[in-house]
Amino acid sequence: MQRNVYALVAHERAEPCQALKLILRRLHVDTFSVGSCAEAAHLLEQTQPHLIFTDTKLPDGTWIDVVTLAEDAAFPICAILVGTLKDPELFQSALNYGAFDYISPPFDTESISRLLIQAMALVRTRRERDSRAAVA
Repeated sequence: MQRNVYALVAHERAEPCQALKLILRRLHVDTFSVGSCAEAAHLLEQTQPHLIFTDTKLPDGTWIDVVTLAEDAAFPICAILVGTLKDPELFQSALNYGAFDYISPPFDTESISRLLIQAMALVRTRRERDSRAAVA
């Protein structure tokens, strides 16, 4: 993965996000951790991450709130829901609410790398489009 990729990881529980953060670091993704929706909203503007990985529940909201924050941000971000179980209903709900993807453990470097390549291609395309539109 190319350097200068930033991900916000919103989680209250250590697992499964700790395992995910280790893989992201191996793939040269800089991560910032937050434990609430409020912290995520605050850090979004400061760090302008490319990706947001969110746990299903946070003390002050749910993954839906985090996906909404990503959609409302002033710059394109891909939101990815991190669940603890393979759950087809939750996967479909996540996509319906605007999440880029839904992942669950066990995580492996190869599948996370593929996910990052796809998500970053989308984010970069959208950011370049927005940049060109702002200049025009």
